[in-house]
Amino acid sequence: MSRPSRLAGFRSLTTRLIVWTLLAVGGVYVVTMVVSNSLSRRMALAAAEREAENETEAAANRIEDVLHAVEEQTPILAEALEALDPDAAGMDRLLRRFVLSNPEVFGAAIAFEPGAMPGRAGHFALYYHRRADDPAVLASTDLAADQYRYWEREWYTAPVHGGEPRWSEPYLDVGGADVSMVTFAVPFRGPEGVIRGVVTADLMLRWLDERVAAVELGRSGFGVIVSRDRRVIAASEGSREGDCAASGVLASVKEEDRARLGPIVDRMIAGEAGFAPIEVDGVRYRLTYRPIGHAGWSLATLYPEGELLEEVGWLRTVQAALSLGGLSLLALVIVLISRRFTRPLQALAASAVQMATGDLGAALPPIETQDEVGTLTSAFHHMRDSLKAYIHDLQQTTAAKERLESEIKVARRIQADMLPRGTAGGPGEGYELAATLVPARAVGGDLFDHFRHGSRVFFLVGDVSGKGVPAALFMARTKTLFEAVAPRERDPAAVLSAVNHNLCQENEAGMFVTAICGSLDLETGDLAFAIAGHDPPVLVPAEGEIGPLPAEGGRVLGLIEESDYAINRLRLGQRDAVVLYTDGVSEAQDVAGRFFEIGRIVDNATDHRHEDAVAITESLLGAVREFAGAAPQSDDITLLTLRYLSGGR
Repeated sequence: MSRPSRLAGFRSLTTRLIVWTLLAVGGVYVVTMVVSNSLSRRMALAAAEREAENETEAAANRIEDVLHAVEEQTPILAEALEALDPDAAGMDRLLRRFVLSNPEVFGAAIAFEPGAMPGRAGHFALYYHRRADDPAVLASTDLAADQYRYWEREWYTAPVHGGEPRWSEPYLDVGGADVSMVTFAVPFRGPEGVIRGVVTADLMLRWLDERVAAVELGRSGFGVIVSRDRRVIAASEGSREGDCAASGVLASVKEEDRARLGPIVDRMIAGEAGFAPIEVDGVRYRLTYRPIGHAGWSLATLYPEGELLEEVGWLRTVQAALSLGGLSLLALVIVLISRRFTRPLQALAASAVQMATGDLGAALPPIETQDEVGTLTSAFHHMRDSLKAYIHDLQQTTAAKERLESEIKVARRIQADMLPRGTAGGPGEGYELAATLVPARAVGGDLFDHFRHGSRVFFLVGDVSGKGVPAALFMARTKTLFEAVAPRERDPAAVLSAVNHNLCQENEAGMFVTAICGSLDLETGDLAFAIAGHDPPVLVPAEGEIGPLPAEGGRVLGLIEESDYAINRLRLGQRDAVVLYTDGVSEAQDVAGRFFEIGRIVDNATDHRHEDAVAITESLLGAVREFAGAAPQSDDITLLTLRYLSGGR
């Protein structure tokens, strides 16, 4: 009787489901363990790579921040020497202030070529450095002494002969500060352009050790910095002595490892970044390297593979235990739920497949229980209804968004079409004009306008308060009023008064415009302009000093109806020009939050003063974009350059 009973038991669906499921799942578990172990090893190594890259990037950024600060501040000191040409006492104050105001700088020097220091026939070098026992106190050393002879040192000769700033190789400053350091040297010149000497900023190698010591990779990972001459100049552990090609990262590498490490070190010295597995003294590491700034150094971090594989072995043991427990639990669960849940789940799966094809009207099984199957069935009912509502809302939202985007594109095109051509005039017309407008949004509130009426050229540059569509509409109203009023009024001040009067009417929103309006008489070169709360134009004469025109202004347009505006006049000579701009130029910001300011406008105009109006406008726009870099444009940018080509003073 027992035999038929066993057969009957094996023939049952539950028994066969348990047996075949356990066999299948057992095989899957074995394969999964093998694959999982392999994937775990790869993932552990990949995680180490990411961690090493992050640590390398963070350490490099910390070092580059200081190097970049030194590379910015030291040329400023050189420029101060060129511009001020101070005496010995003045240089002493400049140098002390430079060292004290830059905490990372260990020392700094001003070293002259023989006879280049006024009042001295021989060599002269002023050097201040921090005391080792008290960094807040400065000490001085005579670098012109015979026991030092600064003019023969590499940190001095390289920038003098090369004529450009340069980082030195690491060295022990025997006879100077008597510490290991690197030096950034910048040549400075006299009025004739001849190099008079160099200014320097020194960084202690101990400072680099502290930065590299912050690298944390597992229990025994570490970082090193390699210089251009293939030396380890800083390390979070080990020694900086020795040839990096022979040591890889430390001085204990066997002779047979050198050939394998050589190409990697060559790539590091060449300024490349990368990731590579290496073997040092029988230990396998994962090496990550990247260049550091302009000093020609390379930062490398190493992570031992052995630490990673320890976790993989532990994971393999855990997986085996979980697999055995999972198989036992699976057998019990299959016995308990196979008969109860097979049929409703099959019905639910069939309905789900039908819904997956897009048929949201498919019939779902009724909710007959309050357990997980009932909850799942209820969730499918809710999901179906939610999908229907979501698709309906998405269709409406997409249609509305497409309409809005289309309307904004049309508005931008209409606004662009309202503006006059970006260029006007020419040699035969006695003037040349170039203008451009770059909105910060799809539509903007800046405006420019220009037209010729008889022998006069009228021009306008303005900036409406706010941004977007309201500002664009107010801009269009301002431009229309200017074109209607300018030809019939006697001077720009009267034009602004008339425009202001009209803008104040029905201006419940309280919007306003800053503007500069003017006219150029092509027969005489007389320029007349009036200002309403706007920056004055920059005068760019053919010869002479470039700078903002001194001018009287008045209130912004659109707020106070009874406003008066002063008229400013001057006579332009042949090829004299004026540059008008909005605050989107002068107040453009870089990623550090600094402003472009009027000084850079003057500098750019100085570099391009003899070029045509188009070149001046485009060069200034390019300078603003280069200055801003990755910083987002916060305001509309408008530029207008007007050059007088005929007549004389």
